Amino acid sequence: MEKVKLLHCADFHFDTPFRELAGVEAEKRKEDLRETFGRVVQMVKEEQVDVLLISGDFFDNDRVMKTSLDHIMKKFEEISNVRVFISPGNHDPYTYKSYYHLVQWPKNVHIFDSNLKGIVIPELNLCVYGVGFSKSHEKQSLIQGFQVEDKNMLNIMVLHGEVVSEGQGSDYNPITEKMISDSGLDYLALGHKHGFSGIMRAGETFWAYSGNPEGRGFDEVGSKGILLGTLEKSRCDLVYREICKRKYMVVKVDIEGLDTYEEISEKIKEQIIDSERTQNLYKIILTGEVKEGFTIHPEVLREKLFSTFHNVKIVDETTLALDYEGLANEFSLRGIFIRNMMERLSQTQDEETKKRIKNALKLGIQALGTGEVNIE
Repeated sequence: MEKVKLLHCADFHFDTPFRELAGVEAEKRKEDLRETFGRVVQMVKEEQVDVLLISGDFFDNDRVMKTSLDHIMKKFEEISNVRVFISPGNHDPYTYKSYYHLVQWPKNVHIFDSNLKGIVIPELNLCVYGVGFSKSHEKQSLIQGFQVEDKNMLNIMVLHGEVVSEGQGSDYNPITEKMISDSGLDYLALGHKHGFSGIMRAGETFWAYSGNPEGRGFDEVGSKGILLGTLEKSRCDLVYREICKRKYMVVKVDIEGLDTYEEISEKIKEQIIDSERTQNLYKIILTGEVKEGFTIHPEVLREKLFSTFHNVKIVDETTLALDYEGLANEFSLRGIFIRNMMERLSQTQDEETKKRIKNALKLGIQALGTGEVNIE
């Protein structure tokens, strides 16, 4: 049996609003997504891919810019000899008002609706199955009881959903490993989770989440990409390829002992090499103890770093270099405040709550000491 060469990608989320970014920066990030899709299509051409699989959430919502649609259509037309299969997800379900239904797509593009079906490609001895979300939540599995029709063919499926443990539920098409194993598929191309899962196996079926090709925020840090390679009976040679234009990166910088913005900015630049600073999007978390009289204004520091970073966000998680226990014994308003906050801190187990209490303690001490409160 001939090998089939495929590229598996998912979760582009075209026209994500990028609310963490301001104005024109959000628009630039939307263009980054378009450029990355262009690189995917270029890879399809250069690698002579037979089948392109897009496993849902191609669009982020039902508000898609004409610029994005035009770009997508032109790119698909560039690979008119390649079969493209799209399985709509929870962000872009197949409905009567969706772009999947309203727009005339190129002939090489097949979009699965809510009816599970298989498309046979005789020249490849291949059947591509798929089914799409018809609404934002699919609490019942869309592949419950599914089995391939002809095990002599190479059988793959493109699908959006969440792999769960036996008996566990999900609002996003729950899929168990038993369902995958019982399906008889050779490969299940999944979308929904935004990180590469590794190439997994259930019974004789290989399956994987490719992750998304571009991160959308600081909760999606690091490398983003696609899966590319060949598939044949009992053999899956798909490999992860990084393809993102930019990465979201979170870096902690200890500024203990530093007294000026100049010193802090230099230490930040020392920790991140020039090429990465100008390419990626960074959240810099400041840690360590600082002197009581030094109030850090994140926007001031961001301005000092602006010319050397593509995009940078500053988060101040420093603490004040104080003898809290000694101050708590003061017969003063500050002493009362510190005692109360330290007591709350000792009674809290949740780390996120502790972080908020520590920040409130720092802001309170600054307000009681200088009359200035800095919340950004």
